[in-house]
Amino acid sequence: MILHKYALPVAAAILLAAGATVAHWSAKSPPAEAAPFTGLSGNTDAPTDLGARVQQLENTLNQTLKIQGQLLELVNELSNRLDPGSNNPETRHASASVGESAPTNNTRPARSRHQSRFERQRETQMRQLTDAGFSAERAAFIVDKQARIQYEQMLFSYEYHHLQDKRSERARELQNKLQTYSNPRRVFEQELSRAEFEQYLEAFGGRTTMEIGDLLESAPAYEAGLRPGDKIIRYNNQRVFHMGDLRTQVYQAEPGSSVAVEIQRQGSSAPETIYLPAGPLGIRG
Repeated sequence: MILHKYALPVAAAILLAAGATVAHWSAKSPPAEAAPFTGLSGNTDAPTDLGARVQQLENTLNQTLKIQGQLLELVNELSNRLDPGSNNPETRHASASVGESAPTNNTRPARSRHQSRFERQRETQMRQLTDAGFSAERAAFIVDKQARIQYEQMLFSYEYHHLQDKRSERARELQNKLQTYSNPRRVFEQELSRAEFEQYLEAFGGRTTMEIGDLLESAPAYEAGLRPGDKIIRYNNQRVFHMGDLRTQVYQAEPGSSVAVEIQRQGSSAPETIYLPAGPLGIRG
């Protein structure tokens, strides 16, 4: 449970640290040292090592981007493991086969067991969706789409891993896609209606809002009247499920802008929208 609670925030913190390293090296441009006084002769033997410094910066930047890419893949893998209803059949199949004994001539029963296990998993998901109010046809679409999302996420991850230039436009596109496809909820939030998306969350028992635990006084959230026990549903029109989601959306808001925040106050069943300045809100979980 501790791993489930802190794995994603820790991975996100590492990614931020990697980004900070890039920013640090990019901003670090040591000024050329003043040439030593040489009297009337005008000679100076102090060589300029600007080229060497630039090369060192390029090497460090490339290495940092590689590490950032690996950490991004780790975050995606952790998201797949922790997200309700997004079990990866390929991963489960591979892990199950690791502990199997040496292959024998009688492999058909093992295949049947695997097949029946996936069929049971599909039937369970179908039942959860229909119990939440989906038609059988719509439930089948969602279950099949989940498998497709996992496959496409693996394609994006594979392409990003083998991409040479991690600073290219394609690399940025892949990073955005990986951020979305690492969590099927993000994809379904865009493809399902608001009512269907709520049914989807209910079907798999996922967290539907982020409840505020504590706030800093005089911070924007406190000044706006938010208190512990209130819930944040959306920030800047993006669904928020936990503090990691909120931090991600806060960092993407344009400085100086006013951001719409959909909330539900404690004891109330009706959501409302308030507007807060872009930037940290002063919510501590």
